[in-house]
Amino acid sequence: MKRWAVIKSNYVINIVMWDGVTLWQYPGDYDYMIEENTENVGYGDWYEAPEGVFYRPLSSPPDFPPTS
Repeated sequence: MKRWAVIKSNYVINIVMWDGVTLWQYPGDYDYMIEENTENVGYGDWYEAPEGVFYRPLSSPPDFPPTS
């Protein structure tokens, strides 16, 4: 199994385990998923796509997307 960060509006809204091969679709609204194997990335982290880097905010940002 591989670890995937589910990204919406550049925020990590979930972490899921998936092999990346089996036909599966994340059940909620999201923009994309990124394979992430460092185990340092978590819910609420910011993903800066041009840099390919995750950042952890010090508090809950006001623009964090709803997860439903």
